[in-house]
Amino acid sequence: MLATDRQLISERSPASIAVSNTATILVFAATIFVAGQIRIPLPFTPVPITLQTFVVYLGAAWLGAGRGVAGPLVFAIAAGAGLPVRSGFEAGLTGATAGYILGWMLAAFLIGRLLGGQDASTPRIVVVMFAGSALVYTCGLLHFTLLLDVPIQQALWMGFLPFLPGDALKIAAATMVYRSRPNLLSKF
Repeated sequence: MLATDRQLISERSPASIAVSNTATILVFAATIFVAGQIRIPLPFTPVPITLQTFVVYLGAAWLGAGRGVAGPLVFAIAAGAGLPVRSGFEAGLTGATAGYILGWMLAAFLIGRLLGGQDASTPRIVVVMFAGSALVYTCGLLHFTLLLDVPIQQALWMGFLPFLPGDALKIAAATMVYRSRPNLLSKF
């Protein structure tokens, strides 16, 4: 008698599960990297428009809190170690975008915890992803004002207000993709 897929998945060894989780996290981190190279620089701010938040929000929704945080964490570790993984092939965890990268981890935890591969209504997904976005912006703006010594009004114009329309579109797109396959990666 042949084993069903469900039986095979439930009978996987701990080593097999660890390899699968590690591969999933590394692919997630690599996807964040690729999404950062799709960038639109703005003349009035050092923060470019990228698809990274789309990837972080969708990945966290699919993978849950643990693996959802691990992807941005691996990305941050690679950047901090000097690998040119940031947008524009930059390295390091300094500069204008460092606070946003920390915010990705917080957003991934929140989104992954509240959605985590579960079927959810469209309004719930949108609210959860906007809450995650608020965490990203909070960290980014705190970094601007406290560590880079940028006045709050200037920080709002450089790192928040111009990005709201694009983030609304990215959240709408992530919601549509997630609604089409809420548990796409939950089996990995």
